[in-house]
Amino acid sequence: MIKGVAAFCVPFLSYHLGWKTVPVLAGYKITHRCNLKCRHCPYWKRSGPEEGFSGVVSTLKRLRRMGVRILILEGGEPLLWRDGMSTIRDVVRRARELFPSVCMTTNGTLPWGDLHLDRVWISLDGPIAVHDSIRGAGVFDRVMANLDEHGGGRAFVSTTINTVNANAIPELLSLLRGRVAGVTIQFHYPYDGLPDPFFIAPKERAALVNELIVLKKKGYPVANSFGSLEEMKRERWTCEEKLLANAEPDGSIFHGCYLKNRGESVCSLCGFTAHNEVSLAFKGRWESIRTGLEIFFSTEATSYENTSELG
Repeated sequence: MIKGVAAFCVPFLSYHLGWKTVPVLAGYKITHRCNLKCRHCPYWKRSGPEEGFSGVVSTLKRLRRMGVRILILEGGEPLLWRDGMSTIRDVVRRARELFPSVCMTTNGTLPWGDLHLDRVWISLDGPIAVHDSIRGAGVFDRVMANLDEHGGGRAFVSTTINTVNANAIPELLSLLRGRVAGVTIQFHYPYDGLPDPFFIAPKERAALVNELIVLKKKGYPVANSFGSLEEMKRERWTCEEKLLANAEPDGSIFHGCYLKNRGESVCSLCGFTAHNEVSLAFKGRWESIRTGLEIFFSTEATSYENTSELG
């Protein structure tokens, strides 16, 4: 927790004093390759060049020079990345020298227990029938086995609500109660525009969000803050896009909205609640600050070094 507070002091003060607003959170899609073909995901369908290990390190250094404090390795499936003898484990080791918090999102079908990450998010869409209808037969059992073996109660689950799983979220939260550190909720975004069979219109979200608020009050593992949940009921919520950065498999970096170079950005359709939470934290909302520190920062010491020579 102390590490997280220290990491945010300078960018937080810079933001409030009207100085340069730097990106503190970066999602690095290190690969589009994936071992699943999830029905709602656009990324496994994409192709293009990927950086080798030296290029990846260069991208990490550029993100750090921009001001990034929290790095989230994404895919595709990031655990599949490799360059010759270098694997994602080498990337994580190098990243931990550059960033106070190194996290990963994974579909959970591959082991991650030997990676020294601050946080891991495992994607789960619902109980077995729902999850496998979206991601493939047998996937749920593989994910739960890995979660029990490698999660240690510290892993988070990431759940994207869509038309297929909306009614199953309470059952999923009940299933995960006591097994994970928390469940972060977001909503499906229509990358290819409307109509989209998985998209839930903002006006239809309110009842679902109200149910999440009730469940959170009852002690179910909803990790989003109450303030963030309330924002989800708005058609367009708070988002300071300058706090965000994105990197692509080819090393391209974009400062701003998560959707830059990834799809048309329509704020009224947004479902990326993590960015809303970070924005609320920088607005001074104490609950969001506390939630962000709990979600992104491990209580264990890391090998982070505030490297002065990043060239």
